[in-house]
Amino acid sequence: MNKSETITHLAAALAKAQAEMPVAVFDATNPFLKSKYASLGAVIHASRPILAKHKLSLVQFPISDPVGIGVESILTHESGEFIAERISIPLTEEKGKTKVQCAGSTLTYLRRYSWASILGMYSDEDSDGAVAPPGNVPAALDKTTSPKPVAALPPPPLHKNSNN
Repeated sequence: MNKSETITHLAAALAKAQAEMPVAVFDATNPFLKSKYASLGAVIHASRPILAKHKLSLVQFPISDPVGIGVESILTHESGEFIAERISIPLTEEKGKTKVQCAGSTLTYLRRYSWASILGMYSDEDSDGAVAPPGNVPAALDKTTSPKPVAALPPPPLHKNSNN
């Protein structure tokens, strides 16, 4: 991970944003596995207003390296602080797709997972707006019931540390 010299302001803003971050709703279906997932658009749509509210921005760039193709994600704060991470994987070919189509699919996949990961987001089935009462175990962790979105959790405590 690459980061600015300090990330004090960014970390505080991200903690507040994560406390308000909604669940990215499953809005797409994998035609081969018949499984539902949150598309890149759903993940971005769920997070952008919260990012803006807390003066955060997330940008992503396609990259290539000896391993293959990938994405660099950079989370920035209005203070100028940032954290950045890269991920790349080998470009594979799929039957019935051109190399360019395979590259596009790979980049979209990596963007979606990287976007959600850097923000600490998760996705879940649409519950038509119903949320669990505060204090309940997040549905993603409760193995006794089917997953459901939960109310926002409070931000983690911030410790003053000069070694950000």
